[in-house]
Amino acid sequence: MNCTLCLGYQREKNRCPGCLGPDTKEKPKHCITCAIKNCEKRVGTYCYACEAYPCTRLKRLDKRYRLKYGMSMLENLDKLKDEGSDVFMASEDEKWICSSCGAALCVHRERCLSCGKPNPRFIIHAKA
Repeated sequence: MNCTLCLGYQREKNRCPGCLGPDTKEKPKHCITCAIKNCEKRVGTYCYACEAYPCTRLKRLDKRYRLKYGMSMLENLDKLKDEGSDVFMASEDEKWICSSCGAALCVHRERCLSCGKPNPRFIIHAKA
């Protein structure tokens, strides 16, 4: 995941250093103990280098993020692999920018954290 889109990374107080950043007190426990981040089979920084890619864990995470947030972890990893991190991050910066204030949108929130404008990428789910 592009950590700059995460609520934990964007918050002002106790900012999370990101998935690949150090495990500090600011990083949520579920991120520190993440089975994907700590996978014993992982080779290198990103999962796409693994012979088991895409594994069941990653497929479940991808499904959850597709349904809840309109983002695909697998598509992100494929783009990283094919185009490199600089191109990936540039496209993410363009895709996840608030058209009103220019701040980065949060994948986890339906409104821009800076100006409150609706996040057009956020998926609204009807409650059953």
